[in-house]
Amino acid sequence: MNVSFNGLLHVISEMPNAVAVYDSEDLNIAIANEKMLKMWNRADNLDGQRLGDIFPEYIEQGFEGLLRNVWKTGEAFSGEEIPADILIDGILTPRYFDFKYNPLKDQNGITYAILHTATDVTDRKLAREQVAERQASEENVKAELQATNEELTTLNEEYMATNEQLDKYNYAINEINTKLTETNKNLGNANQGYKTSNERLNTANHRLNKDIDDLKSINDAIQDLNNRLADSEQGFQNLIAQAPVAILLTKGEDFIIEKINSTMLNILGRDESIIGKPLFEQIPELKGQLAADLLKETFEFGESREEISSPVRLLLDGQLREGFFNFNFTPFIENGKVTGVIDVAVEVTAQVLAIRDREETIRQKVVLEETLRNSEKRLQGILETMAEGVGIVDHTGQLVYANPMAQQILGLTSSDIESRTYSDPRWQNLRIDGSPLPDEEHPMTVMMTTGSKVFDMEIGVQRPDGSRQYISINAAPIFNEDGNLTGGIGTFMDVTSRRMILQGKDDFISIASHELKNPVTSLKAALQLLERAHNRLPEESRSKLISQALSSLDNLSRLIHDLLDTSRLEQGQMKMDKSTVSINDLFNDCCAHIANDSKQHITLSGQKMLSVYADSQQIGQVLVNFISNAIKYAPDSKEIVVYVSQIGDDEIKISVKDSGPGIPKENLSHLFERYYRTNYEGKKFTGLGLGLYISAEIIKNHGGRIGVESELGKGSEFWFTLPTQASHQQNIS
Repeated sequence: MNVSFNGLLHVISEMPNAVAVYDSEDLNIAIANEKMLKMWNRADNLDGQRLGDIFPEYIEQGFEGLLRNVWKTGEAFSGEEIPADILIDGILTPRYFDFKYNPLKDQNGITYAILHTATDVTDRKLAREQVAERQASEENVKAELQATNEELTTLNEEYMATNEQLDKYNYAINEINTKLTETNKNLGNANQGYKTSNERLNTANHRLNKDIDDLKSINDAIQDLNNRLADSEQGFQNLIAQAPVAILLTKGEDFIIEKINSTMLNILGRDESIIGKPLFEQIPELKGQLAADLLKETFEFGESREEISSPVRLLLDGQLREGFFNFNFTPFIENGKVTGVIDVAVEVTAQVLAIRDREETIRQKVVLEETLRNSEKRLQGILETMAEGVGIVDHTGQLVYANPMAQQILGLTSSDIESRTYSDPRWQNLRIDGSPLPDEEHPMTVMMTTGSKVFDMEIGVQRPDGSRQYISINAAPIFNEDGNLTGGIGTFMDVTSRRMILQGKDDFISIASHELKNPVTSLKAALQLLERAHNRLPEESRSKLISQALSSLDNLSRLIHDLLDTSRLEQGQMKMDKSTVSINDLFNDCCAHIANDSKQHITLSGQKMLSVYADSQQIGQVLVNFISNAIKYAPDSKEIVVYVSQIGDDEIKISVKDSGPGIPKENLSHLFERYYRTNYEGKKFTGLGLGLYISAEIIKNHGGRIGVESELGKGSEFWFTLPTQASHQQNIS
């Protein structure tokens, strides 16, 4: 072994890269530095041992054959991201390497050794695969999110439409919920991928920083070579040519390319014809770039320069392309004077782009998550502000979601929802006629069994507390991507008031027909008798028939008057002619004839000289209604008392009290409702059930209050209040 080769082995032993040298065709290990031993997972010195004896697994994997071929042919061999199984803790573990086998030749071209350089790129390869997988996942997420946003737009438009478009609207909500569930699941998987990828990229960054430190060490080693290999020009040339990194040596102020290895030529996209020529003439695109400035500064000031992940634009295949490199510029010193610059470069384009991709992916992930959150908020806002109830069930009929309106209509809490199905026996489902609704007729069951939509089907629901309500249901099925039914969505509204109004109108028509028929029949019979036997009837009988006819006519007139008053109230046409009126005068004008004709003793007491500002005819109508009801419903009450009192400075209270049988407590809240008629002791009385309703509306229009107090067996007291005359004048002033 010559002196130059021994010096080269010494330099290699000090280099921070993984390097080994084989000095015979049998592949005896002349030297393997610490980096290579660590890569082989060996801690002992292997110098002088045969490679195949130490690593028999390399024979099976073909690496020994590659080395022998390099020795025989004298041609270098290199590979990128080549898989190799390394024996670690007794287990063959797959790793990936960039490596190069360079033959070292003497002046006669005879191979006397093989230089083996290698870099473990397992983390880089895995990181790239993770980035590719993550990009594919993100493309899927973006596509799904775009579809979700389009569906949300459709949903918002349909929400502004009428209830006639509920079928489209329900379908949109169904699709959105399905898409949101899938998107959330995909985002969860993507987030896990981000975490793993970030960990791998951080590891790659750590190794990248380590490589930068290695470059610095290489620079130190090269500086040492200026002194130690001055007597071995051939060894120096071999070192540059066979170095595992890109090396360029320029000389003089024109930066003549003195030496350059194949790695640097590949980076620059040039061949050996540029050797001996000025650098910036051969590669003019470098002018003005940071790498060129650092090269010039190193030569001018004689101080090393370095740059990490520096962008460089190079003309490759006729196009200007950008790459990223770690540079180290070291002054080349001869006889104590700077005569040139050594440029050592490592391309890190893949790592930089991977980091950029990671940062862009993270940014896009943040945007996607924010968009998804906003979409969910909009959907949640729509569901929470809908005037209709929305309920979602799974394939078993279990209620999994109910919006606030659904909870309000059904009287449910969030905890109730978790344990309820739409056919829960605690909420008895009824037909409109009140009979039990079989499960198979429930609109949700019809939808789940047929897979078809159901529209505007009314059912009754009796709650556990016994109260009953009516709801109108629309139901739509939910299918997965395979077309299988996975649940359903129902929208419904409380139509109890509508149902009660319809029922009330039906009852009213029946009652009105009956009530109007009685006085008409009686009037007709009296008039027919008078017509047929007028001259033959005695005077007393004629008078009695005329009195009967007039009474029937009064009843008929009263019924018609009540109907007209109700119509005027509903249309806001009940006009008032207010004036100051004394309560005493009001009683005498409207109620005196009732007091004279009644068997009960009707009295006015209290502060009866007080005055109110009101429509005397309408207030008289209310007072007459109260007194007439007392006479009708409390016939055994010997006395009916009309009592007047002042409440504070602003109100006068007028009450009508009897000592009759009283009114059941459960009926009190309904007395002032339209068409409501009660009964006493099982007896029904004539009337349309409008008198108290009209009275309540009259008092309300006067700015007063109305009410009733009653106790069974002790009588009833109906009362109303009106603003005082002083209060009216104060409001005017």
